[in-house]
Amino acid sequence: MLETRIVRDMTSVDHEVNGMVSGGCVNEHIYLFAKDEELTLRLAAEAGVQPYRITEKGLWESLMSKFTKNSDDRIEQLESLGLTKQMVESLEGEIQDGKIVLVCDKT
Repeated sequence: MLETRIVRDMTSVDHEVNGMVSGGCVNEHIYLFAKDEELTLRLAAEAGVQPYRITEKGLWESLMSKFTKNSDDRIEQLESLGLTKQMVESLEGEIQDGKIVLVCDKT
């Protein structure tokens, strides 16, 4: 079962993560998505959750990713968690608006 939360600002991430943990989520199964990859990595480290990203890319993939949108990677990642296409589109819209998305896989 998946649980999602939309966080409006960086200062609320810890509060939302604690709420998810209280609700039965495990930190190792909580994934954080933000518009910027560096922000994602920093916030995830501070909150003790996973920065959900595609596995390390080779040189060619890294070069090509400079010409593609980050949103394409995020959409692929959100879909890989099992979210519906409609939910993925909704969450990606929130991320584009500068919000932070937390997804917990309770399985």
